Amino acid sequence: MANWILTKLLRNFLNLFRSLVPSEAERTFRTFNARFWSKYRCERANAKFVLVEQQANPIINHCNASFTTIVCHAKGLRPVYLLNFWRDQSVRRVLDSYAAAPIYVYTNGLRYLWPRVVALTQAWRVFSKLRNPADILEISVDGIRFGDIVYDNVLVLGYATITKLDIKVFAVLYALYLQRHIIRDVIARFHPATSVFSHTIGLVSGVHTRYLMRDGIEVLNRVGSNQIILKKYRNLSEVGFYPLKPEPRYFRFMQECAADTIVGLADAYLDERHNQRINHIAVELAFDRGKRLFQTRRDFCDHYRLNPEKQTVFVMLHGFNDHPHSHFARRMLYQDYYDWFAKTLAVAQSNREVNWIFKEHPASQFYITKDVDLEKLFAGSTHAHIRFMGSHADFNALSIRFVADTIVTCLGTAGMEYACLGIPCLLAGESPYSGFGFTLEPESIADYEGWLRRIDHIPKLSEEQIKSAKIAMFFELEMMQDSPYLFCPEYGAKEAMELKPGSLWRDVIELIQRQNPAAIEAQIKELTEFVLDVHYTQYLNLNRFPFMKSALRLD
Repeated sequence: MANWILTKLLRNFLNLFRSLVPSEAERTFRTFNARFWSKYRCERANAKFVLVEQQANPIINHCNASFTTIVCHAKGLRPVYLLNFWRDQSVRRVLDSYAAAPIYVYTNGLRYLWPRVVALTQAWRVFSKLRNPADILEISVDGIRFGDIVYDNVLVLGYATITKLDIKVFAVLYALYLQRHIIRDVIARFHPATSVFSHTIGLVSGVHTRYLMRDGIEVLNRVGSNQIILKKYRNLSEVGFYPLKPEPRYFRFMQECAADTIVGLADAYLDERHNQRINHIAVELAFDRGKRLFQTRRDFCDHYRLNPEKQTVFVMLHGFNDHPHSHFARRMLYQDYYDWFAKTLAVAQSNREVNWIFKEHPASQFYITKDVDLEKLFAGSTHAHIRFMGSHADFNALSIRFVADTIVTCLGTAGMEYACLGIPCLLAGESPYSGFGFTLEPESIADYEGWLRRIDHIPKLSEEQIKSAKIAMFFELEMMQDSPYLFCPEYGAKEAMELKPGSLWRDVIELIQRQNPAAIEAQIKELTEFVLDVHYTQYLNLNRFPFMKSALRLD
């Protein structure tokens, strides 16, 4: 333990020492950035504050800071940035070149030393009362549910499920209470008028945003990097509303007033997506044109040695530790994704009337777990009607439209996109497309497993259901992700994770220098209008989709 503490201290001091002297790339960027944002840097006496989340990723920091500058200019605010003292000295210098007169709060500073001690006792008090892993999901603090965040952040440590109450659970509880102390103190000190967060899940952002919403402080959820995805949250009742999911007024308007337009656009988009002409990591992995495409049920069944006379069900698996609870308001039916998978597999083993394909998530490489290996789990399977399809299988997911009769998932995109082709979807929890009338949404485990046992009796979707699926799909996958953010370069998933700050700064300078100044002014104007309009709570690219303007004033 002593060696671990000493190693961590030495690493912190080394990081601090390295960050004390700015690089040439940093100095160049700061000069350019300060000059670029100078006309939007307005210092006002007695200005209120906008709180900005703490992040380690340089892309997120840049996008947060540039958007925060627009928010400050629009509302006459002053930014309060949450930082890490050991890591963020260079970040602080760079942030000085965005909005004027920033304030910095170090969440690991001396101010929060005693709260760390208090958090230990509070965490132990809760931990000692837990009797089994399922109890974690019942945890609430100050009338706010946090069990979902605690459970999911234990999984984030590299696990598919929680089988025992151990030091991992206690450590996450400790972090929860520490973040509770920090955000309550920040709110009391600064009384922020609004806030900017790239996530509303996780131990830091999830805890902070829920306390902000409890106190009626607006959360501007700025998702993505080179795209503008914005959602406003204002109270706890909105926790769990997925930022890409169409607000009820939008969906109602699209169904009643714009269905024909959107259905045509949706058909064209789906063709682009399935033919891998969409630049997105999930699309690239799922619809890899270098992989085998099956266009008939018989070819597929012959290849996988299945009975072509039976219906075929695709169970679309998830990254087991990809936050199964925190994204949505309604609890999923099972304890976690792994529990859902195991119970679904058990029913599938007993239902030999259909072929079952358990398909690993195409991006599972980003969600490695220490306790579950699907390849090994299925290696000894002797069930002739069940097949496992790993993420590296020679299988183009476009084949699903030709061979699947039903999709089973918790929230996978496949349930929505193949519903556009009439293939029904059985859900085991809330999803970004729940509640629109085209999915089966059981209320209990018994109901869900009952549907699994008679899954070959689920009918194809009606034309009206297909239309609803296309509206939801096009809104979430295209309309909400079709607004390029002119201040951030586009990176692939792997490239973004490995990107160094110096490379980002260089790319940002080159990008902004290439932009049309009129386009930049227009985008800042659009974002300013979004920030100021209290009725405009989910950003849309109204230049590309002008027919949606009428939806903004619907109740």
